[in-house]
Amino acid sequence: MQLSSKNTTPNDLSILVHKDGFSFCTHEQHHFFEIETTPPTAESLQSFLNYHQLQQTNIRLIYMNAPSVSIPLPLFDEQQLEHYLKTAVEKDLKTTPQKNVLKALDQVVVFNVNTAWNKLFKEVFPKVEATHLSASLLPSLSKFSFGKARKNMFVHLRKDYFDLFLFQGGQLLVQNSFPHKNADEFMYYLFYVSEQFYLKPEQFDLYFLGKYLPYSDYYSGTQEFQPNSNYINPLFPAIDAGHPAPFLQSFYPE
Repeated sequence: MQLSSKNTTPNDLSILVHKDGFSFCTHEQHHFFEIETTPPTAESLQSFLNYHQLQQTNIRLIYMNAPSVSIPLPLFDEQQLEHYLKTAVEKDLKTTPQKNVLKALDQVVVFNVNTAWNKLFKEVFPKVEATHLSASLLPSLSKFSFGKARKNMFVHLRKDYFDLFLFQGGQLLVQNSFPHKNADEFMYYLFYVSEQFYLKPEQFDLYFLGKYLPYSDYYSGTQEFQPNSNYINPLFPAIDAGHPAPFLQSFYPE
């Protein structure tokens, strides 16, 4: 099964923002820029890009280092960005709230960006606009779910966290991110969400975004709980098994 995705070109560069650094992903390569105690300078980041020849023209900047919150567009108030985030993350003076408006879904995704990191990216990539992982995935997941009678649960596995989205038709019911260190922790949160929404296995379908060797135990454990599970875009070429977010290495929303 496939999600709608544009064909990547050698000019495409994804910058994925994690808690401990940045992943730079192109059509053919992936490089990780680790962040230690202080933010890098624009000069050091530029040197890194030059060394790896990462001077692409089509750039997307995706934050996934902290959860986001989705607000129905008719209820959204621009003055309440920090208030919306109180339900998901602790207030941090080093961050600035931003938003992505998804008009087609009638949703606004609100998220925090590290102020120093955002300034850094603006210096190196003046035209780049920040987006959140959720805003990047939601339109394609909604389109995939549209017209289906059963609820659809989507799971995006990545390093240290996984993202869960629950849809009824094309309507988003819930989204959240949970920590995990192993399959047991993953299954705990999966059961928790299922119980909160009174979901029996025969009432919904579960889709993993991709199928990757490091998460084999997660897949097998889920099959015992939910036989109606499948994989979206399971066969990407040249996937790096150690990539912190392997699905996004090759998925580019239209």
